Amino acid sequence: MPTTRTALPSDAAAITELTVQLGYPGDIAATRHRLERLLARDDQLVLVASAGGKISGWLQAHAYDVLESGFIVEIVGLVVATDCRRSGAGRALVQQAQLWASTRHAQTLVVRSNILRTESHRFYPALGFTVSKTQTVYEKPVQHPSPA
Repeated sequence: MPTTRTALPSDAAAITELTVQLGYPGDIAATRHRLERLLARDDQLVLVASAGGKISGWLQAHAYDVLESGFIVEIVGLVVATDCRRSGAGRALVQQAQLWASTRHAQTLVVRSNILRTESHRFYPALGFTVSKTQTVYEKPVQHPSPA
């Protein structure tokens, strides 16, 4: 059975390897830097799951207030190694996120899942999540002023 714990900066390489499995670029130094920043904040949760001494998954959640819907904890990232799926790692990570949300008195635990991640669309309902809406996500790069 997998165990979970708070991530450490030294987990950056394993987290990056798993992130690449999701299709995102892998940069261990960037992951370590982001991880250090996230771990210093009390509105962020970053966990890893491990089995047999090897990191098999990670989860990031953050807590925030939304004017129209209250205090929310959102799972913003969850990945379990391809060869460790159905091992209970994802379930264990989500259970810890639920506990964290509860201790912060969040009203809702939210997770968004890319329509292409079909396994997720079976996984989350099996854990008691219900679909609340579908949406399109837009993004735009932020332009930074040039240094003078």
